[in-house]
Amino acid sequence: MIYASVISLAVSGRAITRACCTMMLLSVACARTHAAPCDALLRVQLPNTIITAVTLVDSGKFVPPPALRPPSAELFTELKTLPAFCRVELVASPSIDSDIAIEVWLPVAGWNKRYVGVGNGSFGGSISFTRLGEALVSGYATSSTNTGHWGAPTDSAWAMGHPEKQADFDYRAIHETAQASKALIRAVYGSDPAHSYFSSCSNGGRQGLMEAERYPADFDGIFAGAPAINFGFRTFVTGDLRAYQLRGRGGKIIIYHGEADAPANSINYYSNARRQLGDSTVRGFLQLYLVPAMRHCGGGPEPNEIGQSLRPGDDAQHSLFKALERWVENGVPPTEVIATRFAADGSPASGVVQTRTLYPYPRVAGKTQPTDGR
Repeated sequence: MIYASVISLAVSGRAITRACCTMMLLSVACARTHAAPCDALLRVQLPNTIITAVTLVDSGKFVPPPALRPPSAELFTELKTLPAFCRVELVASPSIDSDIAIEVWLPVAGWNKRYVGVGNGSFGGSISFTRLGEALVSGYATSSTNTGHWGAPTDSAWAMGHPEKQADFDYRAIHETAQASKALIRAVYGSDPAHSYFSSCSNGGRQGLMEAERYPADFDGIFAGAPAINFGFRTFVTGDLRAYQLRGRGGKIIIYHGEADAPANSINYYSNARRQLGDSTVRGFLQLYLVPAMRHCGGGPEPNEIGQSLRPGDDAQHSLFKALERWVENGVPPTEVIATRFAADGSPASGVVQTRTLYPYPRVAGKTQPTDGR
């Protein structure tokens, strides 16, 4: 039986034991034979970044820290059922005032050759363990960041007088996380991910669009929900997607927004892209879906499950995220998706009570269809 083994950072810089096997920016204690799947991570050197811990977490052994707020009903919560993975904790410092905490989770077995970065709501301030967990269970290598500070999602006091931390929050933390994640993926698996994706909502949707504009090579596909387009401190989403549209690997973006959640900014963003680049060009890489009666990022009295949460067995007919994957990897643009309402929010096991077909904007959604609850 393999139990959780930890390779911890020795901040003293002294020789620790005869088991020590490598040097990074500081002295690192090498794990015993239990950590073999994660050993390659000890040799990774990243610019302006310190690896603070590498942990081989055995199947079912992960214990998450206390959450700052209870997760929404639709979020993955079965963190004690995770498969074995290499957990890497890092701190990136692209500026003298930066302190960007990052976690990268790499499945020991069953990697699907894809990487998915997850984002943050509100002002961030924490690692999204629920999103990491659902991605890991579905076979992805995955990452999350605290966006450069620790704190409650409603707290912005950390930003006062700290322009570099503001830059980390506005755009730099997600990019640093993507770059570090890909280097770690190469170290463990011996190759880059076949495809890289970003998925998040609200401020996280903004993070995805910011990535497309500033760092178009980071992600092949971006799934941006209810993007808080005017949110930030000093750097804002501009709507200029020319670099992303011209990127070598032909990136794709799907934006979704609930109609009960003031979708005007998303509509304007999409419409501005059409004016700038032309309708035919935009249709080749960008889609917008409006979800009737859906609240912020999900929930509501009508069908609202469209792939916001990753689940094993999802398909492109019912998940816009899987439809995005198919578009990126096979060149098949989505033409519709079936939105679902479960009897209990976030619980497919509770049964389907309603469905509705959604179409890319500006085509309006179909009518709600009741089901027999199975």
